[in-house]
Amino acid sequence: MFSGFLETAFLKFAIQYRFVFMKTKRLTWILVMLLLFSLRDTIPQPINHVSPGKEDELGLESQEKTVQVLGETKTIRVLYKPKGKKNHFAALVLETSAAYIPKLAEYLQAAPKANVLTIKDITDNSIARNEGSIAYVPFAFPDPELPIPAPLLYHEIGHWWFGQEPRWVAEGVSSFLPVAMEKSGYHSIGILETHKVNSWWGFRQPLPKIDFPLKDNSYPDLIVAKDFPIYYEKSFKIQYLIYLELGGEKYRKFLISLMNPTHDSWHDYFIAPSKILSEEKTNGVISLLKLQKEINWDQLLAGWVQKKGYSSQTKTLLLDSDSDCIIDYEEIANKTNPYLWDSDMDGLGDFAENTLGTNPNEKNESIDFQSRIQKYGIILDGMDDDWTFLNVVTLIQPKLPGQKIPIVEFRYFIKDNLLYGMIRSDKPYTEYISKEIDLYFFLADNSKNKERVGFGFKMNQNDVYGWEYERTIGKKRYVWGKVGKVFEFQIDVSDHPDPELVLLPLINGPSGPSLGYWEYEKPIVIPLQKVGSANGIEKRSGFSGKI
Repeated sequence: MFSGFLETAFLKFAIQYRFVFMKTKRLTWILVMLLLFSLRDTIPQPINHVSPGKEDELGLESQEKTVQVLGETKTIRVLYKPKGKKNHFAALVLETSAAYIPKLAEYLQAAPKANVLTIKDITDNSIARNEGSIAYVPFAFPDPELPIPAPLLYHEIGHWWFGQEPRWVAEGVSSFLPVAMEKSGYHSIGILETHKVNSWWGFRQPLPKIDFPLKDNSYPDLIVAKDFPIYYEKSFKIQYLIYLELGGEKYRKFLISLMNPTHDSWHDYFIAPSKILSEEKTNGVISLLKLQKEINWDQLLAGWVQKKGYSSQTKTLLLDSDSDCIIDYEEIANKTNPYLWDSDMDGLGDFAENTLGTNPNEKNESIDFQSRIQKYGIILDGMDDDWTFLNVVTLIQPKLPGQKIPIVEFRYFIKDNLLYGMIRSDKPYTEYISKEIDLYFFLADNSKNKERVGFGFKMNQNDVYGWEYERTIGKKRYVWGKVGKVFEFQIDVSDHPDPELVLLPLINGPSGPSLGYWEYEKPIVIPLQKVGSANGIEKRSGFSGKI
């Protein structure tokens, strides 16, 4: 999301002064060289690896890495203030960017224009943005202990390819690119990281009541930020719809058709838009979509982009009717049943089968599932199907009196210093979510040393991580998970000081007593001596709580 004000200012400058500059180019260069020579003694010396002469970089440190991007040498440069854990976060930013940028260039068949790609930490409470020469991203947001906001980093990197109007295309594509690449097999960010991208852009949030189609309007940054659900969430969902309609390869070709890397533009950083896009904007987008698939795109995008009401089809197909973590439109595209969580009724749901690489429309043997899940581990999708194929500890209690949302089952196992847990109620949590607001799970920690009060996690299908509450010692931890029919979570217990973890699961509202709880007299006691060997589960290659 780069500044519309800066874009307009630079464009006006280019138009007004291009002719004058061409006529006086030689004289201008002579004056510039004389000015630089006269200032040679006033140029500041490098401080903390900061390039000389850049006043806005004084007091900053940098980390750099050189990568090959489609045969071109590019330097990725990260700038930050050396305080707290920013050095660690900067390393994560650099590592993530160095892995993502070359793969994105291969996917789009175009390298970013600049030879030095600078990513700078935001230190003045301004918004994340891409101003061409520098992409600004908060290295720790919204919590200074939380690993970097990778969805926002991916988004600002994407603007080096898609920095042009119409804005609904540039913003939506830049947000959706990592999901498209994951789904198409061009770059794997992992399932939980994909959930995190979807969560960041509000994919599972309902459309706001106050809404408007996006089309060619370019709204000021302040208005866009204020109407985040309408603009960024909506533009992300638009790209999801287009991807599912076109399929992976045609969607990639559509993105490539939006750009013209060989054409000069008014800036030195963003890749130029294709001619039809720069001249016709949204109408040009529709024309490019028709080259990939000849359907009525005006009708498909009605309410989303065009100045018409939504069609009942596209407005409802983003729902997840069977609560299996796959939206209906995607199930239709994949030819699975959007109203049945296990299309082939072999005991493992469609999402889990897609994750493990089996066919959700063909029955598989239980022994095959067991082998695959033992190797992969629990799939955090809010479903309990994969738990039935593992030998885990299962604790059951009857519905206790006075509970509005009773907790009746708790399952867990530990592998590689990670505690995996599952909490079940008498009904799917999706039924409670539709009726209640501001609910959250709370795992009270009653361990001997009481190093923390506990862990919280919102009862919201859009969320993928929770928080640790009032830690007194050691490093801060987060709970990663997914709410659906059940609540599945993962917590790092590597440095827990006690030989056992004592938990008391609760379901709380915004105030008052707990709406659901485990029996206080019989808390859940989880031995930690077996860390790294329980259940024989091999270490999985997916998300482990860091980028």
